[in-house]
Amino acid sequence: MKEHEKTEKKGTRSYFYAILGCIAVLLAAAIVITAIALSGKKQNVIEAPDPSQSEEPVTPDDPVGPADPVTPDEPVIVEPEGFYSPVAEMNVLNQYEFYYNKTLNCYHLHSGIDFSATAGDTVFAADDGVVEETYSSDLLCGGKIVIRHADNVYTVYEYVDVAANLKAGDTITRGQAIGTVAAATGAEYKEGAHLHFEVLQNGSAVDPASFLTMEEK
Repeated sequence: MKEHEKTEKKGTRSYFYAILGCIAVLLAAAIVITAIALSGKKQNVIEAPDPSQSEEPVTPDDPVGPADPVTPDEPVIVEPEGFYSPVAEMNVLNQYEFYYNKTLNCYHLHSGIDFSATAGDTVFAADDGVVEETYSSDLLCGGKIVIRHADNVYTVYEYVDVAANLKAGDTITRGQAIGTVAAATGAEYKEGAHLHFEVLQNGSAVDPASFLTMEEK
């Protein structure tokens, strides 16, 4: 009786171990199948293209860059010319700068441009304007003409013989003859006959070269 019971217990234990072994084999197979399936799924995934790296083919008909907008014809803005030359030949004797005045024997700011000339050469108005004042016998500059222009600009002509019919209040046109170069006189007589030309803007002297084209007319 005891031998029979031992045999049954031993058979039961073997059967139990066999079942556990089958279960282990099934679990291992399931794990392997799952891994293979996941690996295959990963290989079948197609990555979406990066929009920043995509390039569309350019065909000959494609415009290069954005098309220029079509705008109606616009009026051409023409910059005004510089002043008319106050003398026919613009030979600069002294510029707008700090210089030595040989007549007064001192240094000071030369507030205009001196154009060398011959006594009797015509002096022209630099631009349209109105005669502000005239002098015929100024102690320092002999004859003098001051003309008021637009934008609070004034032109000054010194060492001149003022035209006989020119007076304050007269309307002047650009290039109009307003007098002639006088013989050497006044505070710059050692420079010889010449025209001293100044430009005042908003009450202060400025370099006339910025208003002149410095070309002979």
